[in-house]
Formats: sequence, C-alpha cells, structure tokens
Amino acid sequence: MDQFPDFYRKHYRLILTVAQQRLGGTADAEDVTAEVFRVAWARHDDGAAITLPWLYTTLRNVIGNEYRRQGRLGSFVSDAGPILTVDDSFGSAADDAIEVRRALRRLPEADRELLYMAYWEELSRVEIAAILGISAIAVRIRLMRARERFRHLLPREQDIHDEEAISDGRV
Repeated sequence: MDQFPDFYRKHYRLILTVAQQRLGGTADAEDVTAEVFRVAWARHDDGAAITLPWLYTTLRNVIGNEYRRQGRLGSFVSDAGPILTVDDSFGSAADDAIEVRRALRRLPEADRELLYMAYWEELSRVEIAAILGISAIAVRIRLMRARERFRHLLPREQDIHDEEAISDGRV
C-alpha cells in the first residue's frame, strides 16, 4: 500500500493533463482522473501491479466512457448553441487552433490517439509502444502515416486565402 501514494503523485499531473486535452474541460477531466485512480487503487488493493501503460489504457477506456456519456447528452448541448466563441482579437493563432482541433476530430481514433500521445503528451516511441502493445518501429510507421492523414485534413494555405477573399467580398 505504501507504493500507491508515490505512484499517484508521480502520474497524477500527466493523467489530468491528458484528460483535459481530450475532454476540453477541467471539471470533466478531474472526474475522469479520479475514476482512473479509483480503478488503479482497486487493482493495487487486489495485489496487481500498476504500470504507466496500464494506467494510460485505463485512462483511454474511461475517456471513451465519458465520450459516450457526452454523446447521450449531445442534444442538450446542441440546443444550447455554441459553447466556445472566439473574439476576433485572438487572430490567426486561435483560427489555427480551431482548424487543428477540427482536423484531429476527423481523424480515425487510432491516429488521433497516436498524435495526442506523441505531440501533446510528449511520450516517447518506446512509451507509446508499451501502451499500445506494439514495437517502437511500428509506432514510428504509424506516426508517419497518421501525420500524413492529418496533413491532408488541414486546410491548405490557398484554401484559406480563397475563403478570406470570399468573406471580404473580393470574389
């Protein structure tokens, strides 16, 4: 039992950050993080080993449950209107962030998870391989393919200029 508090302190921030990135909200992320560590505590209490790959897999499962719960509440959210409004003063950085989020949502879940792990959570290929149960070489190849699919989903620079011209009445 003495090891669990250290494990919790060591990994809490990572799990919370990942949950916040995936869910977009602090309250939901805190709930998901609490559930992940509740499951981890139960596993530890049963005498089973808890590793970071196991914890990360549990997090993915709990986030999946949260996505399904949010999906059931989707009609309420859509009736409420847009949740996020962006002030024009935020400029192109906010626009870019929105385009990145849109492109990520359109990726297959496996690609999205891989890109999150590699770039947002900054996990190494070896860590990702352990989490996914594949080799580091397979991670490298999957990352290359996921980046390519992601790149194709992002708007091209010419598309952006065309949209600006249309919205400004220049076309």
